Amino acid sequence: MNLDINNIKVAYEFSSPYPLIIYTNLFNDVQLDEIQNSLSKKNTNFDKNVMGNRNTILKGSQNFDHFIKENAIANEINDFFDDSLNFNFFYKNLNNLNIKNLKYFDFYNKNFRFLRDYISRKKNFSFKIKNKLLKTLSSVVNDCKVYCDLDFSVAGSGYEREPHHDNDDRILNFLLYINDFDGKNGGNFQIFKYKAEPKLFDKQPLLKNLEMINKIEPKKGFLVTFLSTPNSIHGVDTILNTNDKRYFFYGSYTSIKKINWKIK
Repeated sequence: MNLDINNIKVAYEFSSPYPLIIYTNLFNDVQLDEIQNSLSKKNTNFDKNVMGNRNTILKGSQNFDHFIKENAIANEINDFFDDSLNFNFFYKNLNNLNIKNLKYFDFYNKNFRFLRDYISRKKNFSFKIKNKLLKTLSSVVNDCKVYCDLDFSVAGSGYEREPHHDNDDRILNFLLYINDFDGKNGGNFQIFKYKAEPKLFDKQPLLKNLEMINKIEPKKGFLVTFLSTPNSIHGVDTILNTNDKRYFFYGSYTSIKKINWKIK
C-alpha cells in the first residue's frame, strides 16, 4: 500500500517557541512493524554508531541503497519524503503556523527547486563537481535548491542528544517513531526555549540559558515536523539501562546553501 499524504491527520501543533506539528495516520501498524523487523535483522548493516548508542543507515550510502532495495516499506518511505509535493505540504503548514506569531524567524528566497535523490555519501569526484556547479547556478538564478536527507535508526541505552538546533542549511526536519517506547526510560524529544533572547543563537546553547517547556514521548506512528530555525532548540533525554530499543527515522529538507534566517 502506497503512503498517501491525504490520509494524514494533525494530532498536536505548537507555534511557540518555534513551529512544530505532530501528525498521525500516515502509516498503519503493519507497515511500521515491517520496517521495525527489517531494522532488527542481524544481517542489517548500519553506517555508524553515534550519540551514545544510535545505529544509523544514512541516505546516499551503499547500506541505505541496499536497505531500501530489500525492504518495500523502506523504499516507500524514501520515495514519499523525497517528493516536492510532500515537502511543500509540510513546509506550507509549518509556515502558516509560523506567521501567526507576532515575532518569528523567516527567510527571503522561497523560489524552491527540488532535487530528487541528490545526497551522496560516496564522496566521488563527479558528485563534488555536480554539487559545486549547482551551488554556482543557484546563486546566478537566485533560487533555493532543496533535497531530502534522512536516516533509519535504532537507539538503545545511553543514546541522548544535547539541546541544539540543526545545521544552518536545513529548512525543516521530520522525525517518525516506528515503535512505542516508554518515556520513563528516556528517549523523549525535548522542546526548549531561551530564558531570554540571546544576541547570538548558538548551535549548542548552554543549558543554563534554556528552559525545557515540553517533551514528546515516542509513540508509534507519530510524525514530528518542525521548522529548522535558529531558535528550534531540541534534544533527547538519555535512554536509561533497558533492553528495549527506540526505532525511528529522522530527516530534513535541506538547501544546498546556508539558509539566512531573519527575525520578523
